[in-house]
Amino acid sequence: MKKIFRIEFALILAVGLCISLFMPTQPVSAQPSHEIIEGIFPDGTPWAVVAPEPLDLWNGTIILDLDALTFAPIMDSQHLVPVKWLVSEGYAYGGIIRNVVGYDFKKAVDYLLVVRQTFIEYYGQTPSRTIAFGLSRGSFVARKCMEFYPDIFDAALVWGGGGAGEINTALRIFDGPWVLKTLVDPESPLKIVGISNTSAEIGAEDAALTELVNLADSTPEGRARFSLAAAVQQFGPWTVPGSPEPAAKDYDAQYEQLISPIYWGVLNYVYNNPALVMAGLEEYAGGIVAWNNDVNYNQKMLARSGRKDFVVAMYSKAGLGLKGLMADLRTLEKSPRIHADPEAVAKIERAGTYTGEIYGPIMNVDSIGDGVDPQSCKKAYANTLRRAGNNKLLRIAWVHSAGHCHETLLEKAAAFVTLINRLDTGKWGDTSARAMNELAFRILSETGPDLIPTTDPRFIENHGVRQLLRPWDVSDWDSYQP
Repeated sequence: MKKIFRIEFALILAVGLCISLFMPTQPVSAQPSHEIIEGIFPDGTPWAVVAPEPLDLWNGTIILDLDALTFAPIMDSQHLVPVKWLVSEGYAYGGIIRNVVGYDFKKAVDYLLVVRQTFIEYYGQTPSRTIAFGLSRGSFVARKCMEFYPDIFDAALVWGGGGAGEINTALRIFDGPWVLKTLVDPESPLKIVGISNTSAEIGAEDAALTELVNLADSTPEGRARFSLAAAVQQFGPWTVPGSPEPAAKDYDAQYEQLISPIYWGVLNYVYNNPALVMAGLEEYAGGIVAWNNDVNYNQKMLARSGRKDFVVAMYSKAGLGLKGLMADLRTLEKSPRIHADPEAVAKIERAGTYTGEIYGPIMNVDSIGDGVDPQSCKKAYANTLRRAGNNKLLRIAWVHSAGHCHETLLEKAAAFVTLINRLDTGKWGDTSARAMNELAFRILSETGPDLIPTTDPRFIENHGVRQLLRPWDVSDWDSYQP
């Protein structure tokens, strides 16, 4: 009979990482073939690690994840990563839950190190490899693992976000709503910045954005201006999960992507611009971290967005034409701007943007239609690594899918095997779409559906990704001027 051991400890982060452990007292039954140790940090953050049982089956690699416990018990997190498959292959997998640490990425990374150290002290064995996993916010944490502790983390697998750092995240969810409010209803109660991290204020902000979107959608002119707002944050033409991909020139279908209700009936555009992100960032930083006092929302910016044809078509359909578009751009140019707090910006820079100084490989598997973290964000990260001379350490595998974090367990498994092969050989193998699909089918043929559900892999080639409009990494640190 399998036993789960509960361990509680106090955390001291001063010089290094010190742990005080209380040894297990109460065994609890669990599934055979694996063992779980788990506990709670003093701030209420739970942690857990699952390993093969007996430990002789462990291959020496431990995987650490911000979201190991966020949505389900560790062995039931199949919608996040194929945990049962990983354990069956000899890997140990564990981590924490994101809720308490919020946007304090250094704290999150340090917690993962404590989890690793607890594993070492409990089993008396040190991992030969430590790999960071991360989806969405966890992608930021996994990338920072590689920068903060290159002597510990050998590699990372990331998906669904984090590519351009948290300053850019704030700037993108600032730009679109600011343009929308300025052009559609300047008197809207939408605050955009300065949002208290409370459920009441976050709810009010999301409701205000929903009301503003509905107002814009009620007239042809409003729909045109809404398209411009979406373009300045590079909101893609296909972002609704499960929907057919709109044709390249089907601008009506592309517009419908913005207003389609998705999870819990929330409008897609609102879901992809959540107030809780801005509120969380501002709470951690201690001030406003998004601004536009130095931004020109002009034709050049629209052209660089990759959505100019969509915007021009929507303005034409509304009867506004190019003349109306130019008039709206002039309105934006003359409108009052918002300034950030330099100290808050500086805090987020160090905690949540990137230097590109990594020493191990990173595998990124991502959907082409992610509304939260568009394709250009991944290119921004590649650019950061290139400037640091480390671009050869990154590979991006694109999936033909829409929605945030809509990569399947099979696609993540294929990306993981690719990363392991890179560690084993010191070289990247074939990461073309064809090769990734073939690898996925091979994994599927060797794995039971109880470990990885049967799905067809959707890897595709994706060339010509646009540059991000407002990137922010180490080359921009300390440059913001209010």
